[in-house]
Amino acid sequence: MPDYDVVVIGGGIGGLSAAALCQKAGMKTLVLEQSNRIGGCCSTYEAEGFHFDVGASVVEVTRAFDELFKRLEMPRERYIPLIPVDPIYDYCDNTRGVRFAYPTSVEDTARVIAEFSPEDAKAFLKFAEDYTPKIKGLVDNFFYAPSLGFMDTVRLIAKYPQMVSVLPMFVTTHQKIVARYFKNADVLASMAFQSFYAGLPPDMCAGLYAIVGLLEHEGIYYPEGGMIRIPAGIRQAFEDLGGETRFDARVVRVMVEGRRAVGVELWDGTQITARNVVGAINAKKLYEDMIGREHIPWHVWRGVRSLVLSMPCPMIYLGIDYEPPLNAHHTLTLTDPRIMNDYWSDYYLKGKLYVKDGRVEVMGLISWASKIDPSLAPPGKHVLTHMGLAPYNLAGNDWDRYKERYIDEAIATIERYIIPDLSKHVVYRDMATPKDLERMLLHPGGAVYGIQTDLSHMAVFRPANRSKCIKNLYLAGASTHPGGGVPAVVAGGIITGGLVVKDNA
Repeated sequence: MPDYDVVVIGGGIGGLSAAALCQKAGMKTLVLEQSNRIGGCCSTYEAEGFHFDVGASVVEVTRAFDELFKRLEMPRERYIPLIPVDPIYDYCDNTRGVRFAYPTSVEDTARVIAEFSPEDAKAFLKFAEDYTPKIKGLVDNFFYAPSLGFMDTVRLIAKYPQMVSVLPMFVTTHQKIVARYFKNADVLASMAFQSFYAGLPPDMCAGLYAIVGLLEHEGIYYPEGGMIRIPAGIRQAFEDLGGETRFDARVVRVMVEGRRAVGVELWDGTQITARNVVGAINAKKLYEDMIGREHIPWHVWRGVRSLVLSMPCPMIYLGIDYEPPLNAHHTLTLTDPRIMNDYWSDYYLKGKLYVKDGRVEVMGLISWASKIDPSLAPPGKHVLTHMGLAPYNLAGNDWDRYKERYIDEAIATIERYIIPDLSKHVVYRDMATPKDLERMLLHPGGAVYGIQTDLSHMAVFRPANRSKCIKNLYLAGASTHPGGGVPAVVAGGIITGGLVVKDNA
C-alpha cells in the first residue's frame, strides 16, 4: 500500500496548485519542499526588517488564481488578497529628460502616448482593438488545456475556433508583431521589453508574448504581505483540504519500476511511496538527475538533453532610508529593441556584461514593492528590487567574486538614469546571482523561467504535463506547458492537477 496517492516534488506555485486540486479530489497528497521557505521564485524573505521578493514582483492575469480557487470551491480573496497597482510602469531616462508612465486604462495610456507620438497613440488603440478580443479566449482555453500532442491542438481548435486566428502568433516573433504597429522608438521599446518575461530578446521570443503589453492593462496586482502570500495562500488552501507539506525535504531520486514512478527518495535516504509523482521542478533536472538515462528511451533522452534552459535573472535587493523619487511599482529605462537583440548575441551568449561608453551598465527593472505595501519595510524606509539580465557563466570571472562589484555597477546605472544619489540612501544591500539562484532554488543554470520559450519549446514541444515515457509521472512549474511567469505556472498546475485526478478517477 503506497504511503500517498500523490507526492509533489517542489513547493512552488505550480506544484502547490496541482497538489491542492489532487487533495480536493480526495487524493492523499504530500508536497516536499527542499528549502525552509515556500514558493521558490515567487517568495519573500526578511533581512534587517526589510522584506524582499525573491524573484517575481507582480501579478498579471488574476483569472488564473480565480480559476484555481473556483475549482477548489474556496474564496480566493480569503487566501490571496490582492492590491491594485496603477500605473503599471514608469519609464525614465534622466540622460535624455524622458519620463512617462502607463496607467492601467488603455484609453489613458493612449493619451499618454499621444503627448509625444499621436501616430503611435492611434496605433496602440488599434493594437488593443486587434488583440484584446483574442486574449480572453486564448487565456481561458490555451492556458488550461493540456498540450500533450497534436490531437490536443485539434481538440482545442474545435472547442475554441478563434484559435486559428491566434496560431500565427506562435510562428512569428514578439518584435515583428509590435513593429507592425509602433514607430516611435520609446513606444516601441515600451512594448518590446516584455519579451524578457519569457527569457528571450524580442526577435527570438514567440509572438504570443506580444499580448503581455495588453494583458497588463487588464490590471496589475500585488499580494498583501509580499509575493510569498501567493504560495502561502495556495498552501493554506491545500492544507485546509487535508494536504501535507514538508520542508527541508530534498528529493534526490524518483523511484521507477518498470517505467512507472512509484515514489521518491530523499537526501537522507528516506523513501516515500506514491501512486503518482508530480515533478514541480526544472524538467531537465527531473529527467537527467532524478530519473536517469536507464529509465528513459533513447529518443526521449535525446529530446531532454536538447532542451535549452531559460536565462537567469540576477536579483539585487536594496533597503533605503527614504522615499525614492519614483512614480510606479515598476520603473525601467527604455532600451531600443535593437540593443536588446544585439545584447543577446554580442554579450549574453558570450558570457559578457553589457558595456556602454566604456563602463558596465546593468540593464533591468526596478520594483518598489513598499510603495504598494509599506509593511514591507521599517517606518520611513523602503525596499527596492532590481531584476537584471546577465549570463550564468561570466567570461573571465566568477559570480561569487564579482557579486559586490555588480551591485555597485547596478546602483551606478540606476543613479545615471533613474534615481540620482541612490547610493547615499542604501542602508542594506544583497544580491542573488545566477549561481546563488541555482544553489538556493536548485534551478540549473539559475534558470528562473525553466526552459527557454521560443517556438521550439512551446506547447507540444515543451516537456509535457504528463510524462510520455514514465507512467504515473507528471510535471508542473515553469518548465512545462504553458510556460513561465506567475499566472502561467498556476495555469500549468491546474492542467497537471486535472490530469492526475482524471487519470486516477
